[in-house]
Amino acid sequence: MLPFKYSDLTPSFDAAEVFYVRIDPKISLSEELLSALYYQLWLPGYFGFNWDALYDCLRDLEWIPCRKVVLVHEVTPNVPVDDLKVYLEVLRDAALDWGRDEAHQLEVFFRSTDRSAVEALLMS
Repeated sequence: MLPFKYSDLTPSFDAAEVFYVRIDPKISLSEELLSALYYQLWLPGYFGFNWDALYDCLRDLEWIPCRKVVLVHEVTPNVPVDDLKVYLEVLRDAALDWGRDEAHQLEVFFRSTDRSAVEALLMS
């Protein structure tokens, strides 16, 4: 089972309780996606702008004051399919790695209409 959540409505949260990140639907390059995540997640200066570094940072998040971190994708990022697969694997693995009693919780949202494409990529 995948840890992702799917919804046709953009989820809303209490800003005092949740660190909310909306992934820009116009992103079309992997470098843009990593850069957007760097700025929106306040990633540390040592972030290496690669998928391994993203995973490492998503498993740390000590600099984020809220326990819950939410990444919302209004559309699946339009990056090359190989990079999209790795990105989805990083999100899946990082979200699954956070235990219930740990300092943070990572939730990842996609549109319901993207569910089959996301799951197909992760199963391939």
